[in-house]
Amino acid sequence: MEDQTTSDKSLYIGIDAGMFKTSVCTSEGKRFTERSTVAYSGENSNNQEQKVVSGKDALDLTNGNIKELFKGELRTEEDIDTCRKFLRSILEKHDIDTSRNTYAILGTPSNASKEYKRKFLELANEVFSGAMLVDELFCASYKNNLPDRSIIVDIGYSKTDISIIDSEVPRENDCLRISCAGKDIDSEIVKLISERWEDSKVTEELASEWKEKYGHLGSGSNNCVVEVPLESGNVQESILEELQLACEFVVTDIVSGIIKLISDIEPELREKLRNNIHILGGTSDLEGLDTFIENELKVLGGGKVISDIDPVYGISEGALEIAKNMPPEFWNQLNAENKTKEMIV
Repeated sequence: MEDQTTSDKSLYIGIDAGMFKTSVCTSEGKRFTERSTVAYSGENSNNQEQKVVSGKDALDLTNGNIKELFKGELRTEEDIDTCRKFLRSILEKHDIDTSRNTYAILGTPSNASKEYKRKFLELANEVFSGAMLVDELFCASYKNNLPDRSIIVDIGYSKTDISIIDSEVPRENDCLRISCAGKDIDSEIVKLISERWEDSKVTEELASEWKEKYGHLGSGSNNCVVEVPLESGNVQESILEELQLACEFVVTDIVSGIIKLISDIEPELREKLRNNIHILGGTSDLEGLDTFIENELKVLGGGKVISDIDPVYGISEGALEIAKNMPPEFWNQLNAENKTKEMIV
């Protein structure tokens, strides 16, 4: 389908509103990520004069009311208003003008409830001229033109989504969500370090930094020498073994999820699925992850794991491609409907 950006001056946006990070791609070539947190810059969050601070800036506040977003729940009007302010603040921060015709595709989790999707779409339509929600793993597969009967594994911060991809949006029985993900590796690192040094002061935040820099499965490429904070003073030691054990402990559960999904499929389709496994997500760049999963899949006869999707922007890039390729009449209709609602209000 022809890219509509060549024939109009509308702005198209793809958004991956994740639990840990929100990534954005635009048709004007901008790409950025923000931590999915907000805080108010004063003690009284009800004061209209207070400014919403988002991303890493929010975490720097010592007296702010910090709230993590996009957990699959929008229970109250306050939740919706907070997400709305977050979206607007990060767009403003990166000089994105939504006063023009701005159309967005937002990637959402496969198992998100209908109520969450309804509320999320409502707030998105308040921010953009038109918006549509699309399954986030379908967005990633759309951008990368994955072959039919592939498996896509999104290893995030607080959850891992595994889905079978064909030419359509995944159905409920094609998807599996498991709770183990990056945060569990962080927790396991802290636990293993504490077993080695009883007076350890290592936090999950520090463990996450070590994981991102040195995390690996199998033989590590370096000694992973770090400064370990202890009650009695800091020590410089290698934590190679702790990192490896922590990563393997969590990834083994993820592999079990992949095996379960494949095992529930018709036998004639299993070989194609296990040889077309694509990984993405913030925790997918662990050294040796692809080889480790392939070795674990030997119980099914082997498999092929491919790291061909951008771990940060894979979903938002795909969402942008869908936004650009939607027929202009679709976006025009959404824009007209939103303007009608504004007139009624």
